[in-house]
Amino acid sequence: MSKIFLSFSGVVTTEQVHLYHKAGDEAVLPCNRPSSSSCSSVNWLYKRNEDMKYQQEVQRGIVQSSPRSARLSLDRICSLIINNITAEDAGRYRCRYNAYVYLNMLIISSSPTVDPTKNEDVTLFCSLLRYRSSGSCPDKSLLWLNETGSELTEGDGYKSGGQTGCVSLLTVNLQSSRRFTCQFVEGNEVKIEAQYGSEGMKSYSYK
Repeated sequence: MSKIFLSFSGVVTTEQVHLYHKAGDEAVLPCNRPSSSSCSSVNWLYKRNEDMKYQQEVQRGIVQSSPRSARLSLDRICSLIINNITAEDAGRYRCRYNAYVYLNMLIISSSPTVDPTKNEDVTLFCSLLRYRSSGSCPDKSLLWLNETGSELTEGDGYKSGGQTGCVSLLTVNLQSSRRFTCQFVEGNEVKIEAQYGSEGMKSYSYK
């Protein structure tokens, strides 16, 4: 899902769209192309962080050759479609028509890799991958919840590793019947949440 912010500098208006996804999703990045124009006039640029130079992913409506070009396409309104997104896709995208799209990804991983049916301790890492100049994640913006929706900090069977930047750690006794949820909260709104349990990870986005 997305949230749009408008900033003004003189007569120029820049649209900023923030999308939240998990690995493996299909992401659709909108371009505010005038209805009178065709996709042959559309360029899409991408950079992972502020230290990178822009990479041209689409030039005049044509996807450019790159290691991920097979996963990229344009729809009929010139939105950039990225299939089976991975960590390398997170970052800032720019459509020719003054649109900035920020693709954020929430990922839960574990160390060590364990069999969730066994009664073992495991450290879960909840990470929000985002464009670096978007700033670090605010303190306590990554929350761990149990099956009832109660926040997990310290207690029987849980040990919080705290949040550093956009990564939050939780050490748990992983059992097949347990499910742990990580939420990214910004401005008192849940932007996305991911669940980790015996069947793997699921993710949900919110406006």
